[in-house]
Amino acid sequence: MKIASIGSGNMGGTLGSVWAAHGHQVMFGSRDPQSDKLRSLLQAAGMNAQAGTVQDAIAFGEVILLAVLPTEVERVLEEAGDLNNKILINCTNRYDGKSADMEVLRLAQNARVVRAFNTLPWEVLANPQFGSSNATSFMSGDDSEAKDVVAQLSRDIGLDPVDVGGSANMEKIEAAMGTLWGILSPKYGRDYSMRILRRETDK
Repeated sequence: MKIASIGSGNMGGTLGSVWAAHGHQVMFGSRDPQSDKLRSLLQAAGMNAQAGTVQDAIAFGEVILLAVLPTEVERVLEEAGDLNNKILINCTNRYDGKSADMEVLRLAQNARVVRAFNTLPWEVLANPQFGSSNATSFMSGDDSEAKDVVAQLSRDIGLDPVDVGGSANMEKIEAAMGTLWGILSPKYGRDYSMRILRRETDK
Protein backbone atom coordinates (compact mmCIF):
# COMPACT_ATOMS: atom_id res chain seq x y z
CA MET A 1 0.00 0.00 0.00
CA LYS A 2 1.12 3.58 -0.64
CA ILE A 3 1.23 5.56 2.60
CA ALA A 4 1.88 9.28 3.04
CA SER A 5 3.32 10.26 6.41
CA ILE A 6 2.70 13.93 7.05
CA GLY A 7 5.25 14.34 9.79
CA SER A 8 8.67 12.78 10.21
CA GLY A 9 9.24 13.11 13.95
CA ASN A 10 9.05 10.35 16.53
CA MET A 11 5.52 9.22 15.60
CA GLY A 12 5.49 9.77 11.84
CA GLY A 13 9.10 8.72 11.40
CA THR A 14 8.63 5.54 13.39
CA LEU A 15 5.35 4.45 11.80
CA GLY A 16 6.54 5.30 8.31
CA SER A 17 9.78 3.39 8.84
CA VAL A 18 8.17 0.25 10.21
CA TRP A 19 5.58 0.23 7.42
CA ALA A 20 8.38 0.57 4.87
CA ALA A 21 10.25 -2.28 6.55
CA HIS A 22 7.13 -4.44 6.15
CA GLY A 23 6.85 -3.81 2.42
CA HIS A 24 4.61 -0.75 2.15
CA GLN A 25 5.62 2.21 -0.02
CA VAL A 26 6.00 5.31 2.15
CA MET A 27 6.50 8.98 1.33
CA PHE A 28 7.31 11.40 4.12
CA GLY A 29 5.78 14.82 3.51
CA SER A 30 7.81 17.74 4.78
CA ARG A 31 8.31 21.47 4.28
CA ASP A 32 11.97 20.64 3.70
CA PRO A 33 12.24 17.20 2.08
CA GLN A 34 15.95 17.71 1.37
CA SER A 35 16.89 18.34 5.01
CA ASP A 36 19.62 16.37 6.75
CA LYS A 37 16.97 15.01 9.12
CA LEU A 38 14.95 13.55 6.22
CA ARG A 39 18.06 12.14 4.58
CA SER A 40 18.97 10.32 7.79
CA LEU A 41 15.41 9.04 8.18
CA LEU A 42 15.30 7.73 4.61
CA GLN A 43 18.62 5.98 5.06
CA ALA A 44 17.30 4.24 8.16
CA ALA A 45 13.87 3.47 6.64
CA GLY A 46 15.28 1.72 3.57
CA MET A 47 14.43 1.42 -0.09
CA ASN A 48 10.64 1.56 0.32
CA ALA A 49 10.76 5.11 1.69
CA GLN A 50 11.06 8.47 -0.04
CA ALA A 51 10.44 12.12 0.80
CA GLY A 52 8.58 14.98 -0.85
CA THR A 53 6.52 18.02 -0.06
CA VAL A 54 3.27 17.69 1.83
CA GLN A 55 1.34 18.00 -1.43
CA ASP A 56 3.58 15.39 -3.09
CA ALA A 57 2.94 12.96 -0.26
CA ILE A 58 -0.82 13.51 -0.25
CA ALA A 59 -0.97 12.91 -4.00
CA PHE A 60 1.13 9.76 -3.56
CA GLY A 61 -0.65 8.14 -0.64
CA GLU A 62 -3.68 5.88 -0.67
CA VAL A 63 -3.63 6.31 3.10
CA ILE A 64 -2.42 9.47 4.84
CA LEU A 65 -0.93 9.49 8.33
CA LEU A 66 -1.30 12.81 10.13
CA ALA A 67 1.53 12.94 12.67
CA VAL A 68 2.27 16.61 13.29
CA LEU A 69 2.39 18.85 16.34
CA PRO A 70 -1.04 20.10 17.45
CA THR A 71 -0.05 23.65 16.51
CA GLU A 72 0.50 22.49 12.92
CA VAL A 73 -2.77 20.60 12.35
CA GLU A 74 -4.78 23.52 10.97
CA ARG A 75 -2.01 24.74 8.67
CA VAL A 76 -1.28 21.29 7.27
CA LEU A 77 -4.92 20.39 6.61
CA GLU A 78 -5.64 23.74 4.99
CA GLU A 79 -2.61 23.19 2.76
CA ALA A 80 -3.78 19.65 1.98
CA GLY A 81 -7.14 20.83 0.63
CA ASP A 82 -9.55 18.24 -0.75
CA LEU A 83 -8.43 14.76 0.30
CA ASN A 84 -10.68 13.05 -2.24
CA ASN A 85 -12.13 10.35 0.02
CA LYS A 86 -8.71 9.07 1.10
CA ILE A 87 -8.23 7.48 4.51
CA LEU A 88 -6.65 9.89 6.98
CA ILE A 89 -5.16 8.33 10.13
CA ASN A 90 -5.14 10.90 12.90
CA CYS A 91 -2.46 10.11 15.49
CA THR A 92 -2.00 13.68 16.73
CA ASN A 93 -2.46 14.54 20.38
CA ARG A 94 -3.30 17.75 22.16
CA TYR A 95 -2.32 18.41 25.75
CA ASP A 96 -4.71 21.26 26.56
CA GLY A 97 -7.82 19.23 27.35
CA LYS A 98 -9.30 19.68 23.88
CA SER A 99 -10.02 16.90 21.40
CA ALA A 100 -7.57 16.50 18.54
CA ASP A 101 -10.17 14.23 16.96
CA MET A 102 -12.86 16.91 16.64
CA GLU A 103 -10.40 19.41 15.19
CA VAL A 104 -9.22 17.02 12.48
CA LEU A 105 -12.77 15.91 11.63
CA ARG A 106 -13.71 19.56 11.19
CA LEU A 107 -10.70 20.53 9.08
CA ALA A 108 -10.02 17.45 6.92
CA GLN A 109 -11.87 18.00 3.64
CA ASN A 110 -13.55 14.87 2.24
CA ALA A 111 -11.37 12.48 4.25
CA ARG A 112 -12.31 9.17 5.82
CA VAL A 113 -10.83 9.84 9.25
CA VAL A 114 -9.70 7.07 11.59
CA ARG A 115 -8.21 7.89 14.98
CA ALA A 116 -5.39 5.44 15.72
CA PHE A 117 -1.89 4.99 17.20
CA ASN A 118 -2.31 8.07 19.41
CA THR A 119 -2.47 6.08 22.65
CA LEU A 120 0.95 4.49 22.15
CA PRO A 121 4.42 5.99 22.57
CA TRP A 122 6.73 5.74 19.59
CA GLU A 123 8.96 3.28 21.43
CA VAL A 124 6.10 0.76 21.48
CA LEU A 125 5.23 1.43 17.84
CA ALA A 126 8.82 0.59 16.97
CA ASN A 127 8.66 -2.69 18.90
CA PRO A 128 5.15 -3.76 19.97
CA GLN A 129 6.14 -7.26 21.09
CA PHE A 130 6.32 -7.96 24.85
CA GLY A 131 7.34 -11.58 25.28
CA SER A 132 4.60 -13.70 23.74
CA SER A 133 2.10 -10.80 23.62
CA ASN A 134 1.82 -7.72 21.46
CA ALA A 135 0.52 -4.27 22.33
CA THR A 136 -3.07 -3.22 21.68
CA SER A 137 -3.70 -0.22 19.45
CA PHE A 138 -7.09 1.43 19.90
CA MET A 139 -8.86 2.99 16.93
CA SER A 140 -12.10 4.86 16.36
CA GLY A 141 -14.11 6.30 13.50
CA ASP A 142 -17.41 6.12 11.67
CA ASP A 143 -16.22 4.43 8.44
CA SER A 144 -16.02 0.67 8.98
CA GLU A 145 -14.16 -0.01 5.72
CA ALA A 146 -11.55 2.62 6.54
CA LYS A 147 -11.11 1.09 10.00
CA ASP A 148 -10.62 -2.33 8.42
CA VAL A 149 -7.72 -0.90 6.38
CA VAL A 150 -6.15 0.71 9.45
CA ALA A 151 -6.62 -2.49 11.44
CA GLN A 152 -4.65 -4.40 8.80
CA LEU A 153 -1.92 -1.75 8.79
CA SER A 154 -1.76 -2.21 12.57
CA ARG A 155 -1.41 -5.97 12.26
CA ASP A 156 1.23 -5.56 9.58
CA ILE A 157 3.56 -3.94 12.10
CA GLY A 158 2.78 -6.32 14.94
CA LEU A 159 0.03 -4.49 16.81
CA ASP A 160 -3.28 -5.82 18.12
CA PRO A 161 -6.03 -3.46 16.81
CA VAL A 162 -9.16 -2.90 18.89
CA ASP A 163 -12.07 -0.88 17.49
CA VAL A 164 -13.65 1.23 20.24
CA GLY A 165 -16.41 2.70 18.08
CA GLY A 166 -16.84 6.44 17.63
CA SER A 167 -15.05 9.58 18.76
CA ALA A 168 -16.82 9.86 22.11
CA ASN A 169 -15.53 6.45 23.15
CA MET A 170 -11.99 7.27 22.03
CA GLU A 171 -12.03 10.40 24.20
CA LYS A 172 -12.83 8.19 27.21
CA ILE A 173 -10.04 5.77 26.26
CA GLU A 174 -7.60 8.68 25.96
CA ALA A 175 -8.62 9.99 29.39
CA ALA A 176 -8.16 6.55 30.94
CA MET A 177 -4.80 6.03 29.25
CA GLY A 178 -3.67 9.45 30.43
CA THR A 179 -4.51 8.49 34.01
CA LEU A 180 -2.63 5.19 33.67
CA TRP A 181 0.33 7.01 32.14
CA GLY A 182 0.58 9.26 35.17
CA ILE A 183 0.62 6.24 37.47
CA LEU A 184 2.73 3.76 35.50
CA SER A 185 5.28 5.79 33.54
CA PRO A 186 7.26 6.80 36.67
CA LYS A 187 7.76 3.07 37.30
CA TYR A 188 8.12 1.66 33.78
CA GLY A 189 9.21 4.66 31.71
CA ARG A 190 7.88 5.02 28.17
CA ASP A 191 8.44 1.48 26.92
CA TYR A 192 5.39 -0.28 28.36
CA SER A 193 1.96 -0.99 26.96
CA MET A 194 -1.43 -2.67 27.35
CA ARG A 195 -3.00 -5.76 25.82
CA ILE A 196 -6.77 -6.25 25.79
CA LEU A 197 -7.59 -9.90 26.43
CA ARG A 198 -10.91 -11.07 25.04
CA ARG A 199 -12.59 -14.37 24.26
CA GLU A 200 -13.59 -15.03 20.68
CA THR A 201 -17.26 -16.02 20.52
CA ASP A 202 -19.50 -17.12 17.68
CA LYS A 203 -21.71 -14.35 16.35
